Amino acid sequence: MKNYKRCRFARRILLGIVILIGIAYLNRVSILQKIVALGSQSQLINIDKQSSSPTQNDGLANLKYTGQTVVEVNYNQPTFTQDDLQIKQGGWQKLSSLDWLGRPQVANALLNQTLMPPSQKYKARERLTIKTPGYHAIKTGTNNTDWLYNRSHLIGYQFTGLNNEAKNLITGTRQLNADSRVNAKSMVTYETEIADYLHQSKNNYVRYQVAPIYKNVELVPRGVHMIAQSNDNTLKFNIYVFNVQDGWTLNYLNGNAERSE
Repeated sequence: MKNYKRCRFARRILLGIVILIGIAYLNRVSILQKIVALGSQSQLINIDKQSSSPTQNDGLANLKYTGQTVVEVNYNQPTFTQDDLQIKQGGWQKLSSLDWLGRPQVANALLNQTLMPPSQKYKARERLTIKTPGYHAIKTGTNNTDWLYNRSHLIGYQFTGLNNEAKNLITGTRQLNADSRVNAKSMVTYETEIADYLHQSKNNYVRYQVAPIYKNVELVPRGVHMIAQSNDNTLKFNIYVFNVQDGWTLNYLNGNAERSE
């Protein structure tokens, strides 16, 4: 009888442990985010600063926005190798797997006219239904386009026709994605430059890499690192676009935001 009671008690403890593990797993993102947030205040944990030789991505994540949305990286010179620039296989695109937080990672492509979708002039594009990490529907004004966040493509839709793909969509501000202010630069500025080049000739290729830059376990990237180089070297850039919105303060940990003016 005593052995039976002991076994029964042990099974209950084991069941309780399994339930706790399950709860912790389901809430792993918010739990770790809170731990990291506390660590950044108490200096107990700082994932980025544990390395004595921070990577370029760490450096970009820690850049301070001073009013210039786009800044050059490596003097605006791409860092592709000769192997990276090979065009023998024709156009292609490759998306990385989502990380354990469900965040998109670096996207690579060799762009060419053959990958570009048919004209959408008389057909509405498929509506985006993916909920990107940290996304919130926050209005900044009264117009239909006055939204703080876009679901921003890493590899632009106009290049490959890829739309509702979680690996290719991040939570980006309007200012990062398509800033409509006079003389403003954003992702679309450089995407248009590439598209114009590709349309010039079916023999034109552009090696392209777009990487969202995250800090610690934040769901919303601090910015996007864009590198491009054409096969004839007439088009090339290496830039970082801040994921910011003037007049707003973003919580990159969860995507919440409030007006700062």
